[in-house]
Amino acid sequence: MKRLIFQIGHFFLMFSMVLLAEAREIRLFETAELEVEVRVFPAQGDVLLLGFPCDEGKSNAEEKTAQSLANDGIEVWMPDLLSAYMLPKIKSSLGQIEDTVLATLIDAAMKTGKQVYLVASGTDTQLVLRGAQHWEADVENPALGGAVLLFPRLYKGEPQPGIKPEYQDVVGATRLPIMLMEGERTPNRWGLMDMTNALSQGGSPVISKIIPMVRGYFFKREDANRSEDVVTSQLAGLIKVSLFYLNQEVPHD
Repeated sequence: MKRLIFQIGHFFLMFSMVLLAEAREIRLFETAELEVEVRVFPAQGDVLLLGFPCDEGKSNAEEKTAQSLANDGIEVWMPDLLSAYMLPKIKSSLGQIEDTVLATLIDAAMKTGKQVYLVASGTDTQLVLRGAQHWEADVENPALGGAVLLFPRLYKGEPQPGIKPEYQDVVGATRLPIMLMEGERTPNRWGLMDMTNALSQGGSPVISKIIPMVRGYFFKREDANRSEDVVTSQLAGLIKVSLFYLNQEVPHD
């Protein structure tokens, strides 16, 4: 009897693993410059979350979060831009990714007819803003739902105490609603209000929130503490709450 129970349990475990494997699709998108591989977590809902992990497929926490969101009806697209450009995962690689490629991916997402939101973390938030800026410039009435920026790193250099920070040129150059989130246990939290004001200069409504008891890059850390592990496990819920707030900022017909 115990053997039968074990075999049944093993069957359902393997069946679940097969379902998880099938839940993720790999799609190729042709742009004017190159071909981009996109990890797609399809869902039947009317919301699509487009992220730029730029990690050569090394995004375990993000993929688990994407699957959880897809299970709740939110489709997720994760382009692997570094591999497309054959670039290493270093900060200087971001400047070699063309804005036109980012805008093409946004355009493809918009053509699904779903409400599209952008999401990124760390220095990758620069790409989200650049893509949105380029896409908005070519669209008469931009209708992106907004962007979720997790612990954004948008400074031109290291911020110095007592000196007003200098931001990347794209900061304040978009109109899309923005949800800005920073960890409580990082020095960057003290500049959150200044960054909020800078991002709003182009007309973007910006909401900023502190995530309690975590550091920046909390779901990418090898030395994550218990609080960071808990928040990482709830990342899908955090993003859903962010989309709810952003949805209040989007005009509806």
